[in-house]
Order: sequence, then structure tokens, then C-alpha cells
Amino acid sequence: MKAGIVCAMSAFCATADDWRDMMWERPVSIGHGVSLRAYALDEPRLMKVYVARIDLAAPGIGFTATERDPKWGREGAVGTNKTVRVGLGADRQEYTTDFMKRRRAEGKNVVLAVNTSGWGPMKTKPGDLYRWAVSDGVEISYKKNPSRGYFFIIRKDGTADIVAHPPKSITNQVAYAMYGNGFILRRGKAAFNPGKAQYKTCEPRMAFGLTADRKTLVIVAVDGRQPRYSLGASYADLAEIFKREGCTDALNLDGGGSTSFVVFDGKSGRPAMLNRHPGGYVRKIALNFGITADGDRDRLELERTASGLAPRCVSGGIRPVTGESPRKPQERH
Repeated sequence: MKAGIVCAMSAFCATADDWRDMMWERPVSIGHGVSLRAYALDEPRLMKVYVARIDLAAPGIGFTATERDPKWGREGAVGTNKTVRVGLGADRQEYTTDFMKRRRAEGKNVVLAVNTSGWGPMKTKPGDLYRWAVSDGVEISYKKNPSRGYFFIIRKDGTADIVAHPPKSITNQVAYAMYGNGFILRRGKAAFNPGKAQYKTCEPRMAFGLTADRKTLVIVAVDGRQPRYSLGASYADLAEIFKREGCTDALNLDGGGSTSFVVFDGKSGRPAMLNRHPGGYVRKIALNFGITADGDRDRLELERTASGLAPRCVSGGIRPVTGESPRKPQERH
């Protein structure tokens, strides 16, 4: 899979009504230990890709996630005749931009925030995370088999891993845990059945990867379901992206219309959604995850230019490019 001739990227400010193109000339540091880049591919299909690299050993790197719902431990009605033990209820569902804004107001220097695990039902409240999840050392979702599944974890000592069916004994060691839909890479090799339809479909994606030494976390988002702009990625596409980023293990998280990749706009002083949602519909998220970092070495800014809202970097790492905004496709959930 090689980089194609398409190089314009789309950025969307949470307070703006229109899309504007942007291009990254090089990786941009948005905090000590956190770099950002975005690029487009035209082979094997049109894809817009956003990549964040987090040096887990960098001084000042920290994490934050959606906290436990106040209704924890109470029964909540779901549908007509089912109940669930509430993990994340309706009042903990929030836009990723609002999550970043709230955490920064609490004094946390969140420079990047993304969606993570799947949840539902989306049209009935309260919703609930599908599997075990931990935030700041506290279980926020508990199931009968809490450790069954595929998880990205951060231990209390700051080390990270991607694991399958972790033993119950690790529960007290975990600071953060988010479950995914399946492995993309395992020990450097594809860890999915390429013949199964669920792995071949091209969708908007959110995925986490780790290098072999577990010192670098790579977060990848891909736009999708947008003809003539970005068609989405399959598991095989993600595998190639993560291999190029030097990862040996990678986990697919909740994608589709939930995919949210948010950075802090130093110009407006507000969070900004970098990825573009199908139809412009942005979804509230049950489990958001944020990266905190010291400093703003190459602070990302979005500014208004003659051609409209465009991103730039204080140190010149990003420059706006002109061009028509891509046509918005039909909305699909």
C-alpha cells in the first residue's frame, strides 16, 4: 500500500460549519512525547488516515478516560423487558470534544482525545459498555466474564499492552482497560481471518497499536463511507498501516460513526475534531480516552484564512492548502 497522489486532508473545528482541507508537511509535536501526522492513500482505495504516536516513556505523559457513572450498581431498563447493571449510563455519554473540554477545565492538559470501546443500545437509555473497562484504576463496566475479550491496557506502573482474555489476577494492576473487536496484528503477523466478511469490509476505523518494546503507542483513525473522499479501511489495510508505523501488535476498537479523533486548537482555545464523520453526524461516546502531555512544542492552531478555516502550526509544520471541500455523502449509521 503506497502513498498516492492525493495529499489534501480534512479538518473540522467543533465550532465551524464547514470542512477545509489541510496537509501535513511533517509530523507535528503537540506536546512532549506526542506527535501527529495525517496523510492520504489512493491505493488500494481512497483513504484519509490520521496517526498519533505517543512516547510512553516521555516525562509528563499521562492518561485520562471517562469516569464511572454515578448510577453504578443500580439496575437500568433496556428495551422492553431487559435490564443491565449500569456501567456507563446516559449521562456519561458525551462528545469527544466535550470530554476534552471538561478534562482541560479540570486542569488536565489533554492534547489528544479519541473514542475507544463499543457500547449500546444507542437509541435506548441507559446504554452500557459491552465488556469490562477500567478508568483511573476503577472498574467502570463489569460483566459476568470481565476479562473475556481483547483489551488495550495501561498498568498502574505506566506500562501498556494489548492482551487477549487477561487473567482475573491482573485486575488490581490495571489503571486503564478498553476492549476491542479483535486483533489486527499479533507479534508482527496478521491476527485475523482475511476470508471472513467482517474483516474485509471497509469502514471508518479507530485502532491502537504498540511497538515490540511497548514504549510507543500508535493511535490510528481512518475516515470512511465517503465516496470520492475516503472509503474506509479493512483489517488488512490497518495491518499494513501499523506495520509501517513499527507496531507488532494492534487492536481494532469501535469505529464506524463513533470514530472521533480530537486535538486541542491553540488558536481558538477549543477542541477540534480532525476526522470527518459520514454525513457530518457526530456521535456521543460512552468511553473516551485522552492523552495528557507537558508543553506545546509545536502547538496546533486552526486559523481563518482567505480560503476559510484552515489549520497551521506555530512553527510552520502545517500549512493550509486550497481546494474545494469534498462533497458530503448520504448519512449512514
